[in-house]
Amino acid sequence: MRRFFINPNKISNTCGVITDHEARHIGMVLRMQPGNRIELFDGQGTVYQAQITAINRSTVETTILSSHRHQAYPPFLSIAQALIKGNKMDLIIQKATELGVSNLWPTTNQHSSIGSVSPHQVDRWQRIAHEACKQCDRPTPLIVHRPLPLPQVLARSANIPTKILLWENEETRTLRDIDLKSPDHVLLLIGPEGGFSKEEVESAISSGFQPVSIGPRILRAETAAIATITLVQFLLGNLNPKSTD
Repeated sequence: MRRFFINPNKISNTCGVITDHEARHIGMVLRMQPGNRIELFDGQGTVYQAQITAINRSTVETTILSSHRHQAYPPFLSIAQALIKGNKMDLIIQKATELGVSNLWPTTNQHSSIGSVSPHQVDRWQRIAHEACKQCDRPTPLIVHRPLPLPQVLARSANIPTKILLWENEETRTLRDIDLKSPDHVLLLIGPEGGFSKEEVESAISSGFQPVSIGPRILRAETAAIATITLVQFLLGNLNPKSTD
């Protein structure tokens, strides 16, 4: 059954109205018809079974047939990812969504090749997360926050109990050395193509981040992100068959 995002504000009793890109995709690309049944998710954990009743140029009207609520349980994984070039951020956001990451904070760093990002770009990244939810059957999307300088991200991480710094120059500590058996929330900090500066590493460690290595090879930034997210989610138990987002 086809799956689409619906703004929760567009649901009233048994009526749901799909708008914008999703509506155009249903009507103009998929050429679905009234009477077709679809699944909707509102990005807040509720999934709906619905039937299309009318298709217009920019809206699709549906009747809600049933709904069920998904509850997210800890441990939660968030990532602070340094901005990287091209479509590599798109790939990280897509795969982080598929792997169950809760939040992504894009960061600007001393060695970042990107200095600023427009609100339009952040909206685009959030749409990528929504599209990934449709593919992987996830009820709640990854939340993409607006980019912040690394010092601000470090300051906002004060209440997160377990914080991990992925650092290519760490020589001894690996993920096996981090206690991931019982944390409610883990924050993973990943650098840009050029790596973290010495000052940034020192600031992160002073903020409670534990530096780790994931092996002797120097990985591309997007490869390091996807590999480390997968490893941490496995160690947290979030890749178990009954794990939910």
